[in-house]
Amino acid sequence: MQSCLVDILEEAPVEARDLYQQYSLDEEINRIAYHYEVEPEFFRIVTGGEWNNYSCSMWEEGFTLTQAQEKKLDEFARMMGLKKGMRILDVGCGWGGPLVYLCKKYGVEGHGITISPMAIPIAEERAKKHNVNATFEVVHWKNLRAQEQFDCVYSDEVVVHFNDLGGFFKKAHQLLKPGGMMVNKELHFRHSKHKHAMDKLSQHINKVYAYTGNYRTLSDELKLVDSNDFQLEEVLDIPISDYKKTISNCWLKQLNDNRSKLERMTNKKHVQDFKLYLKGICRIFSADVFGLHIVASRKA
Repeated sequence: MQSCLVDILEEAPVEARDLYQQYSLDEEINRIAYHYEVEPEFFRIVTGGEWNNYSCSMWEEGFTLTQAQEKKLDEFARMMGLKKGMRILDVGCGWGGPLVYLCKKYGVEGHGITISPMAIPIAEERAKKHNVNATFEVVHWKNLRAQEQFDCVYSDEVVVHFNDLGGFFKKAHQLLKPGGMMVNKELHFRHSKHKHAMDKLSQHINKVYAYTGNYRTLSDELKLVDSNDFQLEEVLDIPISDYKKTISNCWLKQLNDNRSKLERMTNKKHVQDFKLYLKGICRIFSADVFGLHIVASRKA
């Protein structure tokens, strides 16, 4: 799949490289997997920390990466109102670190979904290591059975891949018990003028995601929250400097320190493209294009 998709990416016409591309379900899964479906050890090394959280952490003076990861996850827990015995759904669970942490610290039962089969054994091994009640499944959110079964549904920098964000919110509403919480963290454009950036740097970043980029303004997301019968509870603004620190001081450092090993896992071009992608994001962050927010809303 991946070699074929590489050809598609290289040959993609300009009009197919913009944000907000719509694909069939199978093609969407394949395209998203292009970024994530690599040797799990690659992401374990690059993301680092105890929980291998592939998203922005929240920093305080003197924090280790693990502490910064946990501070962010504790904010998720607060905004979800986690209590012992609750059942939560992690959409885009990665290698299981965040869900296992929340289950362990807050005594909840968790289910994580991903479209990356290679991530499942790592997640299951982690759940076993920490002796928590967490299960994992390879399934697209569209294929989840619409049944009120969760107290909370959350995602952490995952909805960027969802062209049909309104459809996802509708599904979350169906999955939540009455009064249940939906919490999503994502980057948002600060102005709608950024939505169709076609500069080379933005193109490279979107190419790394196999042209599945669907960044929105915060106001766009909040309108979809409201139209899908959720009541807005809180919007938490995270300083973009926290993201720059996560990437520059941690991910890029870990990539550079382990470059030869990472190249053996994948190849030189993959590692170089990944490094350019991380550096490019930091440059865009310096241009005041994005804000970073956690949005918490309750099933009305």
